[in-house]
Amino acid sequence: MAKTLTILLNRGPYISEYADLALRVALKAREKGHNVNMYLYVDGPWVAHVRQDKPYHNSGMLLRQAMENGVNVKICNRCAEARDLVPGDALEGIPMVGLFDFTEWLRKSDRVLTFTG
Repeated sequence: MAKTLTILLNRGPYISEYADLALRVALKAREKGHNVNMYLYVDGPWVAHVRQDKPYHNSGMLLRQAMENGVNVKICNRCAEARDLVPGDALEGIPMVGLFDFTEWLRKSDRVLTFTG
């Protein structure tokens, strides 16, 4: 039976390596057959905002790859709103939800990792 890993990402891209590290952990866990949830919180919603190709490393493309590989991603709606991010600003398919969705994931998870700084 697959285990469930929930990742809380509090950091945005380009300020530290936490976003990339969290996404690489998520991809590796999926590769090993685990269920993976990622909640973008505080500055985490900025990762979903980086949606176009760039001539340098792009965390948004890594997030898209994670989603294509079955990682469940949700954005904290209040965090996004506080940063003036609206649903059209984020990668398509990522719901903006309240904190109760995250707490439900916590309740159902076998392990939780937090990436913050």
